[in-house]
Amino acid sequence: MLRNKDHQNLIHASFSDITSNVIASAISEGRLMGSHVLIGGNWHLGPLKERNISTLSAWFSDIFGYIPNDLTIDTPIIPTHESIKICAWVNPLSSIEYANFIHWISHDTPHDFLLISVPEKCIHPASENFFDLAKLLDNAVEIKSNDVNPYIAEWGSLAKENADFRMINEIGKIQSFRSTDFDEYIINSMTRKWESTPIVVLRIIETIHSERRDFPGDIFLYHRLEKFFLNGIIEKQAEVSITQTQIRIASS
Repeated sequence: MLRNKDHQNLIHASFSDITSNVIASAISEGRLMGSHVLIGGNWHLGPLKERNISTLSAWFSDIFGYIPNDLTIDTPIIPTHESIKICAWVNPLSSIEYANFIHWISHDTPHDFLLISVPEKCIHPASENFFDLAKLLDNAVEIKSNDVNPYIAEWGSLAKENADFRMINEIGKIQSFRSTDFDEYIINSMTRKWESTPIVVLRIIETIHSERRDFPGDIFLYHRLEKFFLNGIIEKQAEVSITQTQIRIASS
């Protein structure tokens, strides 16, 4: 447990914009002491081998149909000093946070740090009742250098698999997924009846969520459906954007 006087010697590391905003606000309001750094990189998305802006751009174009304007492959280096403690705020059931976290450990291995597991119910929190930051901080778990090997091994396995996505599965573990791994959900959510594409996508999302697993998002599903149309797997009622028409399974 941390003593109050130790709080000002912390560097708070967060691994998603959501948690970053809350931590930064808490520091500015005096509810937390210390400084803050966001360790991002979206390491749950895209190829891991030969990862650069060019390969990421090509991957986003192919998988999502667009290229983000804020792509980066850089990970901040946190300064270390014996009088400073790094405090990592991580939701282990968030694909983006956990992937960014274990990538950071694997590539900028800290000697020791404090780990705070952010409750799953707070994954999309309201700023007023996010969680008791000070209480969670006081109950942080100290991670020593010899405790990080399982995280490093976990990231090594994911890097070797080099899949499209690294997502939290139905048992709460991070797992590699190909873009085609979600095709079954799409096909099983469609019939020969014409239906609005947003209704079909909502049904797919509800099915995935019912299994308590993460997925790449609705933009991915819409782009995947567009590919299905181009490959003759589904039909569109009108020659417009897939988001603005009705669709159905193609007749065999």
